[in-house]
Amino acid sequence: MSLSRVAIAMDIGGTNLRYAVVDENAKILAKGVQQTSESDGKEAVIERILDSAKLAVSWAETKPIAIGLALASPVDPVTGVMQMPPNILSLKGYSLNNDLHESTGLPIFAANDATLAALSEYKFGLQNAVSNMVYLTLSTGVGGGQIIDGKIHNGSRGFAAEWGHLTLDFNGNPCNCGSTGCFETYCSGPSIVRLAKEILSETSTKSTLTQHLNNLTPLNIASAARQGDRFSIELWDRIGSYLGVALSVILNTLDPDVIVIGGGVSSALDLMMKAARQEIKVRALYPYDNDIPVVSAKLGDDAGLIGAAALAFDNIN
Repeated sequence: MSLSRVAIAMDIGGTNLRYAVVDENAKILAKGVQQTSESDGKEAVIERILDSAKLAVSWAETKPIAIGLALASPVDPVTGVMQMPPNILSLKGYSLNNDLHESTGLPIFAANDATLAALSEYKFGLQNAVSNMVYLTLSTGVGGGQIIDGKIHNGSRGFAAEWGHLTLDFNGNPCNCGSTGCFETYCSGPSIVRLAKEILSETSTKSTLTQHLNNLTPLNIASAARQGDRFSIELWDRIGSYLGVALSVILNTLDPDVIVIGGGVSSALDLMMKAARQEIKVRALYPYDNDIPVVSAKLGDDAGLIGAAALAFDNIN
């Protein structure tokens, strides 16, 4: 293991808790993962996070400079309070900063997970090649982050770039945030699975997925589409249309150099982009034609960890 400066990075999402030792060159030296199950209760979730942090610290050959937290919630930039974690509701109003500092003795810095994924994709994916970038993550939820003039933009209260809660349908499905018809209720992994199950169970539609209703995932729905399953192809077209509407809002609002899309569902981006492009051509003010500035993320599941480490290094001179 390298003896350069290292930080502890933690990516705490609605499904998984990832933790790692990361050096200043964004190299992950060691990492672990476990599930974040709210069914165990708030205290158990917090204890699991503290134990994971102490384990990660024990892996480092030199004392870590700090711990960076990527949190699935809008985050108060000063206190680290999770203001509205729609997929980890038990942690609403809670900050890990004090408990983690007492447990490890290290400085703690926290920000929204998608914002930090934006930072990592900007620094290490795009290599600072643009000035203005939007990052969108399609995962358990739909999150976002943005870089303006080369810097993270958090907004005045830490709520900037919450693209997942754009309203696409006033009368749509309820969202964990308390609203209805949010972008997240159409393009997150659980929402895609829910929609597929609803259609297959309520109609006589034929699909190879019918025999797997109790085991559907975005990955096997994507696999079915690539194997020619007509239902799956049409489902991804529908999801792509929702994506295109949301992308049009982002393009019209921020006019970024590029929109980077990551998260587990982004592995099916190729299946969504035909329909998304059609929506963008209709709804975006700039005539993008086929030159739509949308690309896939490069850092995969490690984007949040690398961004959390970058946050730590940026705050420790």
